[in-house]
Amino acid sequence: MQPTQFTLAVTLPDDETLQSFYGADSSPAVQFIRQYLQPQAAALPVYLFGASGSGKSHLLYAACVQAQELGLTSQLLALDDFRQYSPRLFDGLEQLDLVCLDNIQAIAGDSHWQVALFDLYNRMVEQGKKLIIVADEAPTQLGITLPDLVSRLQACTSFQLRLLSDDDKQKLLQQKARLRGIELPDEVARYLFNRQQRDLRALVAILDKLDKASMVHQRKLTIPFVKDVLAEGTD
Repeated sequence: MQPTQFTLAVTLPDDETLQSFYGADSSPAVQFIRQYLQPQAAALPVYLFGASGSGKSHLLYAACVQAQELGLTSQLLALDDFRQYSPRLFDGLEQLDLVCLDNIQAIAGDSHWQVALFDLYNRMVEQGKKLIIVADEAPTQLGITLPDLVSRLQACTSFQLRLLSDDDKQKLLQQKARLRGIELPDEVARYLFNRQQRDLRALVAILDKLDKASMVHQRKLTIPFVKDVLAEGTD
């Protein structure tokens, strides 16, 4: 089985860029990552953490997109299913300009993977390469048993991402709609939030469905039209 390695053109969402991150202009994490990815910028690895839905994966994808635009080589690895692979997955990654690791909390109970991550961290720093790590908790809360790895993670430039309020989620969904060239009126956005799950990825998937239906039927997004489209999916 091939490693969980994602090709930018296929896997990364088109609309998940640094600029499209909600509140990008005032976000310290976005501003720092922009500078961090500059070829000559010298800094320790970046550590992003927060609850599910706080935008961690968005920033990770966005960093890869930004790296691509800068002509840098990059790789994004999700560690959710790490047991399917060998820790040697990390071998040679220091040859790349940027490595992004998602959900490292998954390997907290595995000593071999902890050592592999510790070694990768050291190689990336020694080579002057960029490393961005994402987890759901601060380093000391992950349950990692290798003290030296916890120490390395604590040495990262760290940003805790906060969950958006429902009002901010609604505005973000409307922003994503505008990026797709469709208008999502306030009352329709509220309807979706009140009747669908409030997970942003699920809502964006619904938005994509509504976008396609709107183009096929040449209809604006109104509550009756949205009801009809969503009802079709439950038949």
